[in-house]
Order: sequence, then C-alpha cells, then structure tokens
Amino acid sequence: MDTRQRNQMLALTLLTFSVGCGLNTAVLQKGGNGRCGVLLNYSCGANPCDPIDPSKPTIVITHGWNPLPNKIHTTFGSSSAQALRCRCGDSYNILSWDWNAVKISTFKDEPQRVGRQQGRMLACALRARGVNPRCTQIIAHSLGTLAAAQTACCMSDQGPFAQLTLLDPPTGMHDEIFCKLAVSHHARIVENYWAPGISGYGEEVCCPGVRNYCVEGDHPVLGIVDLSISNHVGVMRWYYDTMRCPNMPCGFQNSVFVNCCGCEHCVCPGCVQGERTAVPTEPPVPPSDYQPDLAEVEILEGSDLLN
Repeated sequence: MDTRQRNQMLALTLLTFSVGCGLNTAVLQKGGNGRCGVLLNYSCGANPCDPIDPSKPTIVITHGWNPLPNKIHTTFGSSSAQALRCRCGDSYNILSWDWNAVKISTFKDEPQRVGRQQGRMLACALRARGVNPRCTQIIAHSLGTLAAAQTACCMSDQGPFAQLTLLDPPTGMHDEIFCKLAVSHHARIVENYWAPGISGYGEEVCCPGVRNYCVEGDHPVLGIVDLSISNHVGVMRWYYDTMRCPNMPCGFQNSVFVNCCGCEHCVCPGCVQGERTAVPTEPPVPPSDYQPDLAEVEILEGSDLLN
C-alpha cells in the first residue's frame, strides 16, 4: 500500500470516532448487523434468499467499508431498494450485498485484500442466483467499488456487465480498480461519481471508457471531523436521493435501465418535483405491505448466512 492509500485508510479509521450527526438516516444507522457477506433479495414480493426473475433487469447495490461494525451499519442497499420499489414497482430484481460486519485493518494491503475477497464472494453469489451480467447494473460505494470491479472481472466469462456505477472510489484504490482489474473492459458503461474537497476521497479518472461526474458535498469542512456527514458519504446519500426522485438530474437517471421503471413519473413521499431533497433525518417509511426487517429475521436467524 502506498503512502497516499495508507493516509486515506488511517484518516477513515480516525474519523469514525466522531461519527454522529449523519446517523439514523436512510444510509447509516446505529447498531451492528453481524453480516459478513450476504446477498439479499429486496425485490417486490421476494424473501431475502429467493432467486431472481430472469425476465427482469437486475440492480445490485453494495456499501463500502464499515469501520465501526459493532456500532453502526450501512443501510444503503435496503433503503435504495425501497426507493426503487416505491418509484418503479416490480420493474427490477433488486439485490444487496451486505458485508457490514467485516473487520479490516489499515495495515499492509488489508483493505485491497478484503475488497477483492468480497468481490469474489459476490461473484459466486450472483452466479448462484442466475444473474446475467449483461442485464445487470452494480452500484457500489467506497471500498465496495473495488469489490464491484473484482466481481465484474470474475464474471467476465459471461460477458460484460451492463453498467458499473462507482460512488467515490478512494483515489488510493484507482490503480487496483481501473488499471489492474481494468474495470472498463468488463462493463459496457463505467461511471465514476467522485466527491471533491478535503472530506471527499475520490477524484476524476483519466481512463478510456470511464464517465466522470463531480458531486459537490453539503459539509466539506465539517465532514473532516464527522465521517457520517462527509463529502465521501454524501455521494452515497445523493445517489440514493436520485433513486427516490426522478426529476433530480444525473445519478440513477443515467442508469441504462431507467426506462424499465414502471412508474417513472411517480414521486415518492418527501420528494419535491424539480428540487434536490435534503438528506432525510430518519429512514424512509416503507410501503404498508413491506416488512424487510421481519422477513430477514425469519429467514436468516439461525442460519449460517451471517457467519
């Protein structure tokens, strides 16, 4: 690991001790969840371990490194799935790769090793569910972007992924993602949404086949001392908002599958047409017929999926 990578990883670890203001939102919640790499099906009417419907496009969502796995967990996958169901109904297979409980050391090349390991595990899980890369978009944040790149590489024998959406991949990981794994060779579209400023971890990528988008954060300075409201986490919150609100430009509106959305002009509660919504202070209210936490407990409790 070079000096720049190590500094980024150490900064991430140190900043987590002041995490607080951005917790209990749609993408970050208090409390650990014990998951070390589980593929969950959040599609309409599906149980977490159900197979996909091969007639529909697939959206796979994964978070990044959770530096405090016993105290917080990322809910980017489940909240994004809920937003897409609210907006688009039963248009997609929606899968989430949850590895919140994985503990990672900042020393040596441990982040890269774990990121690649999670990517190989995700690839195996997607194969087992019958996922076709050509009909699949992966949306990944932070270290999860390395996992997504590894997944695309591992499944290249089945063809390129339709789209890889990388949310603020740390600059120190760019060589792994864009050069060594050559992610643009394994997906028809590769997006790099990066956050500028001192609390953002990414930057523009000068690599053929990569589309760069700069996402300005709301708290570039405060994010230095509170990771939960940093520009880095802000990219994830912003992309989640673009899933909820069809009138927000860019983000999910750039998905190759956006026209498959069955309710394109349906606006979810809390979304104002033509405006960017503020980051919600509480998790969104699920549809009346959906109880994700209860379903997961019934199926996953007592199984070996969480080990």
